[in-house]
Amino acid sequence: MTATVDPIAFEVLKHRLWQINDEQSAAIKTISASPIVVEGNDFNTGLFTAGGEVVIAGIGSVVHVTTMGDTLRSIIRRAGRIRDGDVFLTNDPFMGALHQNDVVMASPVFVDGETFMWIGNVLHHPDVGGIDEGSFCINARTIYQDPPRYFLKIVDEGEPSPEVEHTFVTNSRLPDMVLLDLGAQIGAIERARRRIDTLLAEQGAATVRAVMEGAIDTAEAQIRAAIADLPEGSWTGNAWMDGDRVGSDGIHRVALRLSKEGETLHFDFTGSSPQVDAAVNSTYPATVGGAAVPLFSFLCQGDIDWNEGLRRCMRVTAPEGTVVNARFPAPVSISTVGFRWLVTVATAEAVARMFASSERFRDRVCPSWNSSSNCNNVFATTPDGRRVGALLSDHRGSGGGARSFADGFDHAGTITSFASSMGNVEGTEWKLPVLYVYRRCIPDSGGAGMYRGGLTAEIALVPHGTDALVLKSTNTAGTDQTNAHGIAGGYPGAGSQTSVVRSARVRELIRSGAAPCSPGEFGGEIVHLASKDEAVLGPDDALVFYPAGGGGYGDPLDRDPDSVAADAAEGQVSRDRARGQYGVALAADGSVDRAETGALRDAMRAARGEGKTEAGWAPGTTIESPGAHRIGEHLESVACDGGRTLRCTRCGHRLAGGDGRAILRRRPLGAAGPLRALRWGGDSPNFALEEIICPGCATLHEVREIRIDESIEREART
Repeated sequence: MTATVDPIAFEVLKHRLWQINDEQSAAIKTISASPIVVEGNDFNTGLFTAGGEVVIAGIGSVVHVTTMGDTLRSIIRRAGRIRDGDVFLTNDPFMGALHQNDVVMASPVFVDGETFMWIGNVLHHPDVGGIDEGSFCINARTIYQDPPRYFLKIVDEGEPSPEVEHTFVTNSRLPDMVLLDLGAQIGAIERARRRIDTLLAEQGAATVRAVMEGAIDTAEAQIRAAIADLPEGSWTGNAWMDGDRVGSDGIHRVALRLSKEGETLHFDFTGSSPQVDAAVNSTYPATVGGAAVPLFSFLCQGDIDWNEGLRRCMRVTAPEGTVVNARFPAPVSISTVGFRWLVTVATAEAVARMFASSERFRDRVCPSWNSSSNCNNVFATTPDGRRVGALLSDHRGSGGGARSFADGFDHAGTITSFASSMGNVEGTEWKLPVLYVYRRCIPDSGGAGMYRGGLTAEIALVPHGTDALVLKSTNTAGTDQTNAHGIAGGYPGAGSQTSVVRSARVRELIRSGAAPCSPGEFGGEIVHLASKDEAVLGPDDALVFYPAGGGGYGDPLDRDPDSVAADAAEGQVSRDRARGQYGVALAADGSVDRAETGALRDAMRAARGEGKTEAGWAPGTTIESPGAHRIGEHLESVACDGGRTLRCTRCGHRLAGGDGRAILRRRPLGAAGPLRALRWGGDSPNFALEEIICPGCATLHEVREIRIDESIEREART
């Protein structure tokens, strides 16, 4: 069954498939009532080959693009007889689902008695059981305390199975909402099936198959050509989790070395921490999906489709028994915002380093974007006895990392979903017994740099119409280190924090006509929660939380003083930070005092030279291609004495390799801004900032968050 399709017809028919897939998305949003779906857009849709390869993916959750294909291939392998009109359901992470909340449905399309292709979608259900409300089981120690895992046929040859539906729905604390979501998924598949049937009748199976196969082959060829343009080398990325379950402050690492191997990219997560007895573990399919996200987002721009073509260009090494490839029966219900999320964070850093080494892709450098998912499930019983609850989507208000040519985006959504959004306040208040006090932009939450990281948002709300609001807080990371990486001398953005204000005076203040706009104005006691925590909020308590900001790009002392003044005028950067971090002195009217700014910056550069000069700095980038390669704003890798050295392009000083030496200065995390390690007052006992400075010209080449014990060990070796 082959056919030749001319280029114009190919594009027209490929876009026809896109439109059919978009109708799936429209159907889901029309039928579902779940806030995280309807307003947060936490779902995705796809069309697949007969073998389960992704041909067309929606613009929903990007991490689902590869995992939907993995799940479909698992369904094909494990299903018995597959018949026309069947619809399969699974939420099993060990079959490819991200976590149990992400329910995958898939149905075959038959032609002449054989499977021709598949239609599928995945949707985040608000609660699918398990020991914790919302099914992000922050107390689970084994998968048997996680939500149930299903592999079922919910529609059999076109006939719905009420027994299967009943079994799935009754395990949820929110059966009515889950029932609507199931209907949304089935309805979306049926809508797409009708459109596909019409397309096949018009064009014939051979032509449609040729277009599907051509779409994947074209994307693969484009991606391989792009990879070929990158220099030979390797780049590192890291991310840390501070606390894996309630009552645990364990610190665990995702370590990545990304290498170019011809026209393939190898993601090697060797060195990541052993799996934990907590539900944050990632399965192998989730790790592959997480590693693909920054490539879909930054490499596959313009005319490169999101499909199986990228997967063919990736090789992923993730040792079994680690947090990035957990061995059964490890709990995994928080995988998607746990270590899968941190896989994406570490990969984003490594990909940014890779692009910084390439003339072609330097304008796509972005070291961090929504580096923590500050997820809060809230549940309550209404006065009429109804059980209600949902996952809040406010964490989408985080900041994006700065780019090599511009500031990062404020309140940028998530890198994992270009369709993500924050839920409408009035809509959330209508569905849940909460009252929003404010959503506000937080000054100084973007990492300082020549280009500033994007700002994040702080959210405050109180229970409303209920005596008790149950909170299950799942913060990926950030109450200690931030993971909001900067690059080329940029500082990390704000961390991520959830807090409860006990005995707050919010209602009293509102009744008096005041508009409280920070937790310090609430009165009462502020309790900063750990990254995985739970609480019950009474009528007079308040919930306050914010996700991470974006990291900066370049040395902050290279930022245009007028841009700093504009940030201060807009309330994005405080006057104290303008002076203390950017070296910009502002006059009373907000304008730049040029003379004082010049003197201040000279003094700050001189102070940098007082740090300890050391050899052996590892920049996270290793270049193997011949010649000189720029790897930072003012840093290049050059051949030298049979090896390679790092050289400051401003003054020519050698920083590493051969006789190279750099200044390594260690400072508290709070030096990056006021919202770093908040529960430690900015001075974490576990992490510190390490600044890499040129001894020749005092240019700041890199800032990174490091484990303090690792730094001490390195100093002892030196």
